[in-house]
Amino acid sequence: MLECNKNCLFFNEDQNDGFEKWIVQLLGPVLLGEKPAEIVSFPKKDNLELRRIKDIFSKCNKVSYKEFVAFNGCKKILFYNNKLLDSTLLDLRNLVFLKKLGYGEEYSLDNYLGHLIKKIEEDSIPHEIGIFLGYPLKDVIGFMGHPSLKLTKINGWNVYGDSRLSDEKYVKFNNAKQQIRRMLEKSSPEMIVQSA
Repeated sequence: MLECNKNCLFFNEDQNDGFEKWIVQLLGPVLLGEKPAEIVSFPKKDNLELRRIKDIFSKCNKVSYKEFVAFNGCKKILFYNNKLLDSTLLDLRNLVFLKKLGYGEEYSLDNYLGHLIKKIEEDSIPHEIGIFLGYPLKDVIGFMGHPSLKLTKINGWNVYGDSRLSDEKYVKFNNAKQQIRRMLEKSSPEMIVQSA
């Protein structure tokens, strides 16, 4: 069962298999190349589930991760699809937007991830994380308070303005989770991650 403790997410330690299935399903859109990244919080203490997840993902060629401790003391892991995150951040509109927020003039995936992580470690989770997580730029800008973008609906995240692009992304993310759920009926989480 999922529980919260000081804004950190964790799973009962006696349900290891359930935790692995839950995290692999959560990361399904990243594994299947539909979402560039996902961030997950854990209690600061080291635990068996966290070590097992890191072990499983250390054998995955498509998805990498960066582990760090956030401003509030939570351990966070940012899982990301190398190729998709790189192309998402290199999208000209996203790149220009991130540069205006202090990300380097010379783009590199590692430098941009480092800059984002440093912000989370030192202060808070910045709004632009939505770009890294694959949300449309218009929704990120709307969430930041741009006056011309009005909240249209909430469908996985706050959607601003015309919802068609946001709806399309939401359906892709959700379909990937459902596909992983079906795969988990036949395969172990470790096999799914390694075959991604």
